[in-house]
Parts: sequence; C-alpha cells; structure tokens
Amino acid sequence: MKRQTYLWLFLVITAFTFQIGCSTTNQRTSRAKSPQQDVKPGLSAQEYFLEGNAFLDNREWPRAINSYTKAIEQDPSRWDIYMNRAIAYSSDNKFPEAIASLELALDNGGQAQPEVYFNLGNIYQNRGLYGQAIDAYRASMAVSGKMDVDNLLNIAAAYTILNELDAARATLLKIRETAPDDPRALHGLAMILQLEEKFDEAIQAYQQIHSIAPRFSQSYFNRAYILMGTSRFQEAIDAFQKYIELDPKGPYVQRAENNIESAKRRLNKRS
Repeated sequence: MKRQTYLWLFLVITAFTFQIGCSTTNQRTSRAKSPQQDVKPGLSAQEYFLEGNAFLDNREWPRAINSYTKAIEQDPSRWDIYMNRAIAYSSDNKFPEAIASLELALDNGGQAQPEVYFNLGNIYQNRGLYGQAIDAYRASMAVSGKMDVDNLLNIAAAYTILNELDAARATLLKIRETAPDDPRALHGLAMILQLEEKFDEAIQAYQQIHSIAPRFSQSYFNRAYILMGTSRFQEAIDAFQKYIELDPKGPYVQRAENNIESAKRRLNKRS
C-alpha cells in the first residue's frame, strides 16, 4: 500500500520549506494488479476497481472517480472502493465528496481498517482541519493496535502547523524511539528548531541527517535556507546545489536555482 506522510512531502511556510504538504497520490490505497488503461463497458466491480487504480496511479483523477463509481454500482458493499474513490476526490480538490466517500467506506466495513482512518486524516489535513486530522490518525493506530511511524509523522506535522511545537517535538521523539534510523523524525525536529530560530542547532541537526541519510534531499534545501539567511552564502550555494543534484525534478529546484544566483551576486559584492 502507498503511504502519504506530511513531514515527508512539501508545503512552504514563511521563509523556508516545511515538509508537510500534499501534491501526490502517495496515500494508503487498496492495491491489486494494474489493468489496461482503456475503459470498457460491462466490467465487473473488481475490473472497474483495478481500472480506477490505474487511473489513480496516472493522476487522472476524474477518470479514476468514474471507474470507482461504476465499481460501486456493481458492488456497493466494498469499503476499499469507497476509500480509493475518496483519495481520487481529494486529489481532485473535491473535499466534501472525499469525506462523503470515506464515510461510506466506514459504513461498509471500513471501521476495522486502519488505512481508512489514515486517509481520512490525510483529507482533513488537506483541508486544513488539523485537529480532526490528528483524531483520525490516532484512530488509525487504535484500530491497528500498534504505533505507526506514518501516522505519528502526520500527527507531528499537524501539531507543528498549529504551532503546538512541544506536542510536535514529543511526537517526533517518540518516533525516534520507535524508528531511530528513520531520518524523517530528525528532519522534523530540525524544522522545529528552525521555527524557534535556533539556527545553529537546526544546522547541526540537518548535518546529522546528511551523515545518516546522505540522499535525503530536503535537509540540504532547508539547511541552505538557514545559511542564506545568516549570510553564509558559499555554504548556502553548496547546499542548494546538493539539493538539485539529489532531486533534479524536485518541487523547489527553481527556488534553489534562484537562491544560488542571489547568493553569487552577494558574494560578488563582497569581493
């Protein structure tokens, strides 16, 4: 199953990049073997479901919604079809429809499925309903009966957006206990230090990420922003360039390139 974690993705907050937004279908979907792309009449519920999954993978949201709706017409009792349709609705910015489809998933057996609550949390998070998102992620873990890193990361992200930094830090530290080698929690802690304007500590935290996860591109971008703001222009250039090298199609490549040019101009003025 795919997963979407908000500390793993991107959202711009104030002057630097904070990894919490959503622009992909990386959510927990009910998966199966991918079908052919062309829509065919008279398919079974499962065939329409598989077709919807293929459209979802290709980011063709309306076609995915249409296929899932046809699957539901064939079999209105499957929670997984309602859930995947909700993901497609959410990705297409149709949030009321996404919530309604998730509620139908819950009504059709989804109450016992952690991924339904996980995706409900993602939809609330996308709408800016962070308190409700936290409740949904907690419900996902309650149903599964275990701590889950992705749920905890998303809870920490919601707390951070709400500026409840102590709660966010406590959640991230809990992840560090559960998964000490996962760089995402340390990245979140570094961003909290950045928000608190503890820049030297944040830089050290990002450098620690470089040592344990040298290909974790976002930590280079965030560190570069601190370096830029503290007039350490050559170091900022190096960090931005490393981000581009690691993620040449990343969402902030243009911003990194612009900052590199700005840093070079400032260095030239010094010389």
